[in-house]
Parts: sequence; C-alpha cells; structure tokens
Amino acid sequence: MLAVQPVDLAQLRLSSMARGIVAAIDDVDNFNYVARKLAVIPTPLQGRMARRYIDRYNQKKQGSIYRANRWLSRTIARLQPRFEVLFRITQSMPLPWHILSSVEKTKEYGTDAARECMQIAIDISDESQHLDYAEIATLIYEKLSKFSLERGVKAPFYSEQGDKVPIEHIEIALLKMQCEKWWARKLKSVRRQYIELLEIATGQVGKDLYHCPKSKKSKRRGVSPYASKTAQREYSASQESGRQFLEMMELEGSDGSVINLMDAVKSGMANTDNRRNELMLRIRETEELAEEIGYQGVFSTITTPSRFHANSPKYQGITPKDANAYLNKVWSRVRAKLGRLGINYFGVRVAEPHADATPHWHMLLFIPKDKVQWVNAIMRKYFIAEDREELIERYARKKELFTAYKKQRQAWGFKKSQGIKAKEPQKFHRTFSPRFEAILIDKKKGSAASYIAKYIAKNIDGYQMSDHEDDETGELIKKQVNPVQAWASTWNIHQFQFQGSPSVTVWRELRRKREAVDDPQIEEVRAAADSGSWKDYVKLQGGMCIGRNARFKPFYEQTPFGNAYGELVRRIKGVLNTLSESVLMTRLVEWTRQLKGTAEKNQLKDNALVGSADLSWTSGNNCTPIAAGDSTQFAFNDFGFDKDQVKDHEKDLKAGRQIAIDGFIYRIGDGQLQVLDEQRAINERKRLDIEYHAHIFAQQDSEAVPEESMVDPIAVLEDMTEEERQALGEGGSVVHYGRVYFMEAEELKSFAQTNLERATPAHPIKVTDTHWQRARELVNLAYAHANNAGRNTPTMGGVDSGSDYEYAHQVLIGETEQDWWDVAAAWG
Repeated sequence: MLAVQPVDLAQLRLSSMARGIVAAIDDVDNFNYVARKLAVIPTPLQGRMARRYIDRYNQKKQGSIYRANRWLSRTIARLQPRFEVLFRITQSMPLPWHILSSVEKTKEYGTDAARECMQIAIDISDESQHLDYAEIATLIYEKLSKFSLERGVKAPFYSEQGDKVPIEHIEIALLKMQCEKWWARKLKSVRRQYIELLEIATGQVGKDLYHCPKSKKSKRRGVSPYASKTAQREYSASQESGRQFLEMMELEGSDGSVINLMDAVKSGMANTDNRRNELMLRIRETEELAEEIGYQGVFSTITTPSRFHANSPKYQGITPKDANAYLNKVWSRVRAKLGRLGINYFGVRVAEPHADATPHWHMLLFIPKDKVQWVNAIMRKYFIAEDREELIERYARKKELFTAYKKQRQAWGFKKSQGIKAKEPQKFHRTFSPRFEAILIDKKKGSAASYIAKYIAKNIDGYQMSDHEDDETGELIKKQVNPVQAWASTWNIHQFQFQGSPSVTVWRELRRKREAVDDPQIEEVRAAADSGSWKDYVKLQGGMCIGRNARFKPFYEQTPFGNAYGELVRRIKGVLNTLSESVLMTRLVEWTRQLKGTAEKNQLKDNALVGSADLSWTSGNNCTPIAAGDSTQFAFNDFGFDKDQVKDHEKDLKAGRQIAIDGFIYRIGDGQLQVLDEQRAINERKRLDIEYHAHIFAQQDSEAVPEESMVDPIAVLEDMTEEERQALGEGGSVVHYGRVYFMEAEELKSFAQTNLERATPAHPIKVTDTHWQRARELVNLAYAHANNAGRNTPTMGGVDSGSDYEYAHQVLIGETEQDWWDVAAAWG
C-alpha cells in the first residue's frame, strides 16, 4: 500500500502565513486536509483562519484535533455561499494585507503616502511649467485625489469635484495630502473599518446564541453582537489610552487658573451622565411642548433592505457606514417631500445596530394630528421603494409569519411572568414591518420619552437597564453597551440627532454664563437655559422648526490660516442676538493644555525671578532693594546657560528682540522669560508674513499710480540724489516730493505719501482672494528657498529687499527660473 504523500504547498494558492502554519502540522492527513481547505478561501482570510485552526489543533485536550477539523469544515461550509462577496471585498482591499494587518505598518505607510504625494506634485510641476499656477494646482489635486481614493481615502473637498473647486480649497487639500499626520488619521480609520468588514462578512459579528445543556446557560460560539471582539479590544484600548492622556494633562487659563484636563472633560458632554441627562431633558420637554400645541407623537422603526444585512443570503458586502448613508439619503428625500407640502414635524432620531452590525433607526416624531396618516404614508412609500419584491414575497408568507408572531408573544408573556423586562413583540407579520413600522404614542402605556429612553440608555451607558433584556441578542442590555459604542466609533455613525430643534450649542453656551447680564433679551433666554428649562428656551428662540430664523445664534471668532493647512478656523466665543446684533461673550478665558505640574513649576520659577525691575513702585518698596540677582540671570540659569551666554543675549532680550538657541525661541514678555517651540514660532511668523504681504499687495493695487499717469521715470531718477538711487537699487523705497517711490520688475512705481497733518478720508483697502494667493505663493517660495539654504526663516523682510524674498519675487514675475528643490519644499 502506497504511503500518503503531502501536497506541494507551492502549487496551492496560499498566503505565506497560511503556508507557514500548515507546514508546522506533522500528521500528513491533517496537513493535506487543512492545506486544501484553506486554498479555496480568499487569501487575506487564510492566515486568520489558519491561526484559529492551529489554536484549536494545539489544545492539550482529548479530541482537540478532531474538533479543530470539524470547526474548519463547518466554518468553510458556512462561508462558501458567500465566497463571491468575500472575493469582491478582498479584491477591493485599500492596502496590501501585510500593511493593513498591522497598526504600526499602517501608520508608517502614512509617511510613505505623504512622500508619494509630494513626489507627484513635483513631477507635475516640472512637466507643466507652461501652465499658470491655478492650472498646475488643479492638475496636482486631480492626480492626488485619484491616488488617495485608490487607498480608500477621499481627498478633501472631493464632493465638490462636480463643480469647479476653488483654488483656496485646492491649496488646503494639497497641504493635507502631503502631511503624514493627515494620512495616519485617515488610514487608521480605513484599517479599522476594512478589518471589521471582514469580521462581519465571515460571520464573526452576530447573535449566534446556543443553549449549553451542561451549564444550562446561553453561550456564544465565538461570535460577538454589534461589533467584533477585535473592534471591541481596539476601542477599549483607545479609551484607556485616552483616559491616561487626560490624567497626564492640565489646563492653564489666561486668568491664572489651573484645572485637571480629566475634570474638564467630566464636566462636559463627554461625560455619559451629562450626555444622557441632557438628551432625556430635551426629549421630555419637547414632548411637553408638543402636547401644548396639539401634536401627536409617533414612534417609528426603520431599517434597510436585505442586501445590507450580513445575516441575509442576499448580503452584498456593504458596510454599516454605507447602510447608514442609505438611510440618510432616503430620509433626506422624505424631508424634502414634507417641506414641499409644508408639513412641520420635530423629534429625535436614534441610530443603533442590529446584532449583525447593520444600522437601523428609531424615530420619535411629533406631527400635527391631522397630518399623522399623511406623514406615515410618505415615510412608508420612500423607505419600502427599493427592493420591493422582498416585501411581495413576504406577503405570500403572511400566515406563517403570524404563527411565529403568536409564539413570540407567548415567550414574552412567560418572561413577563418571571419578572424579566423584555420588549413586547411587535406585529412583524405585517407586510411592511421589516422596513418601516409606525406606532402612535399611547399615553396610557407611557410617555413618548419612556418609549425611547431604553434606546438612549443602551447606546450610552445602560443606565437603569440592569434587568432589561436586549431585543437583538436576548441578553441583558448592560452587557451590550461596550459593543454598541465600539460599533459607533468604528463606523463613525452619529447615534443621536434631533429634528427641527433650535441650536443646542446656543443652549450650552448660555448655561456657561451663571450670572445675570445687562441685555434684557439675552438675559431672558440665559435665565431659561440656566434653570434647565428647555421648553422655555425653545419658545424664546422662536419655537420648533425655526431653523435659520432663530433669534439667538452661536457667535464665532474666525481666524484666517488658523492651522497648519491654512484653513479658516472658527472658534465659538459666545451668543449673538440677531435682533439687536448684541453679543454675549461666554468664553473669556483662553486655555493652554500642558503636562500636569507645569503651572506649579512655572509659579516656583516666577517666585524665584523677582529682581529690582520686577517690583512695583509703592510706599513699601520705595527704597533700594536688597541685593537680588537679575531675573534674566536667574531664568537663564534654570535653562542651563552660563554667565557668558547670558551676557551675550541679555541686551537683545531686554531690547525686545527674540533669540533662537537649540531649537527654542526666547523672549521677554509680560516681565517674564518666555520659551517657544521654534517650529510653532516659525509657523506663526509665516502666517503673519502672508497676512502682511496680502495687505501690501492690496495697498499697492489701490494706491499705485497707473503707468500712463506717472511722471517721466528718467526725470525722477535724475532728480534724485545718489543715495536715493542706491536705496532704490537695493530694494528700498524713497520719499521724493510727496510720493513714495519703489522698484518693481525693474520699473519705477510710486504712490502718494500719507499726510497726517492734512488727513483725507481713508478709503478701505479690500484684500481679495488674488492678493491672498499672491501672498501665499511669495511666502511659501521664500520659506522654501531659505529652508533649502539651511535657514529657518527668509532673510530680509520686504518683497524687493533682496535675498530669499527677492528670489521669490523674481520667480513669480518670471525673471528667474525656479529650482526644482524649491518646488518640492514649497509644496511640502
């Protein structure tokens, strides 16, 4: 009898990891069995399947090999009908599996992606020198958009590509796509979602409860509801890492106050107690307001067609994020239809997962009583429009479904008799129940708030739900809180959203102000918010469905070029009264985040830095002070500088200058030695340079005398002194007979000198997008040229003052050809 020969692994389509694990199996029969089984499944799944098989294979229990083989056979049999979907998912893998499978490698690839984007920008710039700046930038943006989309990342402003993307948006997008931190954040989300999609598609997310006859308890067969065990572990690790970071940090206010960052977080909406209490308050008082105006509460449950559900044979490998986007899209059509009909409504929507991670919605809407049937009919029409044949097939099974419904009611009645709080089964035998079901709120059974309170608690912290059963899994709700939060975090799904409600941001800002204010209109709404009366606040805002016509709106401080990408940053500062245009400032203190203990150390240094110049002139110190070292000397000693170094820099510091030493910027501010990170200082200076040059360009355009109205430049130059002509040649400006003259592109230009004694009405200078663009081009190029020459900042300060700025200016007007390494640095 011939001996069984092992199969040649090189002839099978196996991943390197799967091949290595199979090679470690000694028994030839098991070796061949596992190798052939793994070869039929998609490559990215082979390593995962092989690891789980070998864990069972190596268990030191009797029959472990048999159980491992049974598990492998059963798992592949379950997945086989879904192989087409699995292959499609694996073929759309955004990155190679050896990168996606590792958190660190994915992060490292972010750096590589940023460099590739930079190289693409350089190549296109070199090939397109005959085009203008805007056309080159657009070409680069289109190329990088395609590059990022191939890796599962949408480029910034990608949704605007149907129209012409503004050049300002393109510049921001290019800066982001060449930033490794931006790529790291995006790829982190891509990795989490793709791995979770594989878990869902392979059946690792679902209900899958079975009753163990030995323990007489329900157990799971390695399957987790809502989110996979991998997603739950990563979510828990992320939460723990975030908690540790918060405990390490403190906040120091501009008023000198210091608080722990963890305490600040706990006082806000990140605290689950605060979040839940605010939600329930808003829901309860919204219901009271609805009763006052005669609106009927309707509780609706909405879900997606079968092709979105992982536990359905019709599943097409669609992610929960895309499923939620589908619900949003259909709901937008419903809202548009109701808007055209002039039907008002308000309420709240809760998004939560089925056990297989597919999202569904619970909506509590308050509708005019005479419009309830109309609204329900419109919602039903839109939410069952897609894949209607499923519902037609369901209608044919109506009797069978009714029998199943009766059995579920019997099971519910038994649980109720045992004191278990389970949800009463709905009449799912109805034809449209799987997609849309609406229930009128019956005050005899409970308030509208009580209808939705369970879903609020389940999706936040399971508060007061320790004895309530989860409809999806049959287990206690308290056990399902972490998986639900992991699900929402992984797929970036907004769980709670109010409909038709005035701004909650204004409500929160008003509650920050505890004392009364002078403006009677603002004080009335502030007092309502401070007392926790959401109902009165809504009335003072103008009522529900007020939208953009609300009386009070958030007031924002806008900072152009407020971040590293040159974006306009908006920071909320208070509340605007749209009727009187008055503003209530609620954020008067600027907070700085720093390591815990930093404020205390700085205080000790301040106490040690009291010199004769630091003492105020009072009757108590109106005399020669006791010998005290100079505060600058003491401060520099703390940073490790010797006396000679202090002597070299002390004069400059006291004169108000900044000095750079070992990557830090030192300066005297508010009587203290201040230390700044050099890169932050450079970024701030760059931002100010752009703002300065934009205004210079605007001023030149508004004041520069047109060429045809200028006096003869030769005559003017001949009339000047040798010193004045030399100053012009060096890029300076000269005041000559009431005009300021300067050279631009070897051409003499001028503008009128300001006469302070005979002031004329000032004409406002309008800084246009063109001025900002010219300024950004100039400053970016000057900084790039300086950086390539080993300098952190450009030399000189004006456009035509020589050195880096002169080079940048000459490049932009076409007098000098730009070096290719400056192109790379400018785009970086």
